[in-house]
Amino acid sequence: MEGRSAFTLSEEEEHALEQQELGEHTLLNDRGNGSHRPTQTVFNLDMDYSDDDALLDWEQYAGMNRVRCCGLDCTRAARCLRPPQWWYTYPKRQRRCILGALICMAALFVVLVALVAAAALRGGSPLTGRQGDEATGGGSGTPGPTGGTAATGELELCGWQQWRLPGSVVPSHYELELQVPLNSSGAPQDRPLVQGSVGINVTVLQATRCVVLHASDMDIGEVRLGGPEGQPGTFTKREAEEQLVLRFDSALPQPTAEIWITFSYQLRAGLSGFYRSTYNLSNGTQRSLATTQFEANAARTAFPCFDEPAFKAVFSTEVIAPVGLQVLSNTAPRAVHHHAHNEEEGTATWHFQPTPPMSTYLVCIVVGEFVSKSRAVAGAGVGGSVNVSVWGTPERVGHLQYALDVAAAILPAYEKALGVPFPLEKMDLIAIPDFSAGAMENWGLITYRETALLVSNDSSLLDRRYVALVVAHEMAHQWFGNLVTMDYWGELWLNEGFASYFEYVGATAAEPEDEFFSTFYTSYLPNALYFDSKQSSHPLSMDPAVMNSTDKIESVFDAVMYDKGAAVLRMLRAWANRDNQELPLPTYETIPGATPAQDPFLAGLHTYLQGHAYNTSRAADLWASVGGALGPEIPADMQQWTYQQGYPLLNVSMDGQGRVWLHQAPFGLAGTQPCSPDTAWWIPVSYTTGAAPNRLQWTELRGCQSSEPLLKLNPKRPTWIKLNAGQLGFYRVQYSEDGWRLLAEAARSNATASGGGPLLAGTDLAGLLEDSFSLAEAGQGNITRFLNLLLALPSRAPQEYEPWAAALPFIYTMVRLLPDCYSTWQRWVGDVLLRSYLAQPAANASGAANDPSARLFSFNPSKVSVPSSQQTMGYRLLRPAILRAAGLFPDRTSGASNMQVEALTLMGQLEAEADVGGAEPAGPNAVDADIRSAVYQAAARSNDWEIYHQLQEMYRAATDPAEKERLLLALGYAPGADRLNSTLDFALTPDVRAQDVRTVIVNAAANGGHNAPGVVWRWLNANAEVLFAKLGGDDEASVRVSQAAERVASLFADRAKAAEVDAFFAKHKTKQSDPGYAARAKESIEANARWVEMHGSTACAWVDVQQAAAAAAGGR
Repeated sequence: MEGRSAFTLSEEEEHALEQQELGEHTLLNDRGNGSHRPTQTVFNLDMDYSDDDALLDWEQYAGMNRVRCCGLDCTRAARCLRPPQWWYTYPKRQRRCILGALICMAALFVVLVALVAAAALRGGSPLTGRQGDEATGGGSGTPGPTGGTAATGELELCGWQQWRLPGSVVPSHYELELQVPLNSSGAPQDRPLVQGSVGINVTVLQATRCVVLHASDMDIGEVRLGGPEGQPGTFTKREAEEQLVLRFDSALPQPTAEIWITFSYQLRAGLSGFYRSTYNLSNGTQRSLATTQFEANAARTAFPCFDEPAFKAVFSTEVIAPVGLQVLSNTAPRAVHHHAHNEEEGTATWHFQPTPPMSTYLVCIVVGEFVSKSRAVAGAGVGGSVNVSVWGTPERVGHLQYALDVAAAILPAYEKALGVPFPLEKMDLIAIPDFSAGAMENWGLITYRETALLVSNDSSLLDRRYVALVVAHEMAHQWFGNLVTMDYWGELWLNEGFASYFEYVGATAAEPEDEFFSTFYTSYLPNALYFDSKQSSHPLSMDPAVMNSTDKIESVFDAVMYDKGAAVLRMLRAWANRDNQELPLPTYETIPGATPAQDPFLAGLHTYLQGHAYNTSRAADLWASVGGALGPEIPADMQQWTYQQGYPLLNVSMDGQGRVWLHQAPFGLAGTQPCSPDTAWWIPVSYTTGAAPNRLQWTELRGCQSSEPLLKLNPKRPTWIKLNAGQLGFYRVQYSEDGWRLLAEAARSNATASGGGPLLAGTDLAGLLEDSFSLAEAGQGNITRFLNLLLALPSRAPQEYEPWAAALPFIYTMVRLLPDCYSTWQRWVGDVLLRSYLAQPAANASGAANDPSARLFSFNPSKVSVPSSQQTMGYRLLRPAILRAAGLFPDRTSGASNMQVEALTLMGQLEAEADVGGAEPAGPNAVDADIRSAVYQAAARSNDWEIYHQLQEMYRAATDPAEKERLLLALGYAPGADRLNSTLDFALTPDVRAQDVRTVIVNAAANGGHNAPGVVWRWLNANAEVLFAKLGGDDEASVRVSQAAERVASLFADRAKAAEVDAFFAKHKTKQSDPGYAARAKESIEANARWVEMHGSTACAWVDVQQAAAAAAGGR
């Protein structure tokens, strides 16, 4: 009905009105003949007539009639639907035009909605990147419906053409059964046939007969809907996308269904998926084991699954394996049965408890002969106790205790720091002989390379620290990555950045005396800052739409996701605690035990973990949670740090009145760019001054430049100011020439700050060295700033590790980059920079120059020469670094450094102690494990074939994983093309594990001498296919080869090599399609070439002056 009345009429009134209307019509019709008798009305159809010509609009008043519905009076309700009175101010023709237009617009809107729904089903939301999934954000671990009609959705699922999976069918529970007929003593080439079945309970979000999931490199047997006895189906393999499209005759029941698939494949030969690893016992007997490594996309090679992080589900796993072998999985076994078929086959069936909801890449199964050490950690976990076990192959039982002690200390420390208990009843850590990565955080069953978990009497301080950090890293993932998982791989930093930061928290809790945070800067920042200064870098959070291949996903396991992620988190935590009186810096980094109640940063993480437990998250979810504790401005402040690649250069300037101002600009390897207010970073700035060197102060920069001065100095007698004090921020700092000069003087000063310690802290000097070289590399300053800062190193205390750790990589780099004077550079480093440092006596010692046992830095095996008071953690870290450098730079007078002579003497003693057959030394290695790498490397650099072969034989004979690694890497220090090629060829033999080959290649290129990059590059081009096969021939192999090629090519300073890089990757494009490796290598080549052009002659002139001055001072 149309129209509405301003009043209500009774039945009688309505009847009277009807009669009145009838009478008026009668009068009109009768007028003209005087008759009161009704006459027939005649209308002239040819008349140009319109309703708009009528005096009354009957549509307006038609609504006054009574309306009845099913015998009831509905007049009042019907009148509520009448148009407003103003509607009738328009003529009827216009009203009809308006109605027609509205109907057309409504129809167009319906069509647009249908098109958007179809696009979402096919291509995914532009915000999420998921094909047909718009509901994975905001912490939802279950992909949402695709939208669209059932018929259209079914058609597109059956003919799915996208790389990402649709979100129309979502897994909730897997019943996985695997039969692994592993012969642990079989030959390495034996690859048993794994047979399995998987039942997947799914949630069906739209009517469909088809299901799209992942499966790769396997034979598919049966496909059924409804379990093993259900409706049979068919399947189509999409090999390039590694997908399996299942089709059934009838639609999947809604809202839930079960699909069941049988499959088989050979145990893989590479280092990913479900693969075989081999090892030798001390008697030479070979053994095998089977293990998994699924991150990022390899679960699909072990069983059909929805192999994307957001598809979380519960896993109930059964493994049938030979009797006598240990089987481990994510959860504890609920039973081990010997059924009738087991008795016949000599197998046992292991039934494991259901897991929490988790992503497929975290599933883990290990089968083999293992021994373990265990400890119940009381008070941990949701049940009040967690059983922690460390596993290894049978002869590693004596190497498990350290990792167990560390893990048992870290678990409760993380629970306390995060306020979230560990959800499983057990945690296993297991060492695998062949393992591509350092470790993998599988929930409840963490797998490690042997060197990352095992500690023996042959382990050095660096070995132990490495084990503690890697154990802590993977255990941090149990919260960051497992409990809460990034929605997709473009935000991998939500997993790896957190684990990389919290590994220092965990290791500090386990070994507080090791001062882990004191080395955080030089461990992470230089690599991350260099990587992120390239145009080929990427933001922390990447658009998921670009993550459209396994190659691309594997390529982002890089310094941005790990190191930058950790650095940004540390920067934010430092800012959050800048005024924390209970836990001031650096207390919360040096003394473990901070809780969310004490630390606002931890309070934000507690909210984040609780709010997204067993689900996925995005960076926006993180910042919203942290902002609740730190302040509502945090999400906006972290916008650029999260979604914008690169980082700022902070410029410090002083005006004529002594006022200090701050400016920022985007920094890159090719230089800086103008600052835009829309893209400027929020920068938390820590600083110290010469007036108060021990006082850490804070400010912040919002926008391109500061709105008020940071402080005011005396322009006639200015003191130094050091920004990014403590190197807590992720940015570089540029000073004026006077500013750099004042800082260099403070670094060289022997004066001490009030309260003790140097005027300029060691970490701050490390930051100045890093910034000065990198700014020169980018054309933002002269290389002499860096060189002048090097002169401060001999005056620094022998307990200061960080300045040397920052300087030495650049000292080695300049050997490659200096075009004409690299020999002079080597002599100056050995003669001036290192010699005076090496001559330092131990406490209460005299005659150090002639008595190696009395020197602080010596290869002398006796430890009694250095009092325990001087053996601080800084000294113990610095000692092997200094001795390694001293062994690599020749002495000016004899042509061989004293350290090389000492190293060769020790190698002779080791050879004399060895058995006649060239086996290991009869007793323990007499060389201190802390300096053993430096001894081996210095000896290898001596250019002696006998020493080279001795190192090779020692490698073959060694059984300790860390010792084997030391010896293998030392071979890469032997100079000359013949030895380099011998080392590289040796890496392809069965003596060297596939996991170690990439490291051998990169190490030889970087440390084999001035011409080593060219030798290694030619070898790599000639042997790429053999190398690919050695590494397993799979996706993981392609990543390792590509990484090796990038690292080697990045050492060149000849622009002509860029074309060779393109040619290499073009030749092997079928194995590696991601362009990032080549792009990064070419950027490094260009930066190196520019460095030589801008700074090569300046550096050579500087070192000539220094060498002449040293000669004059020495009377030569």
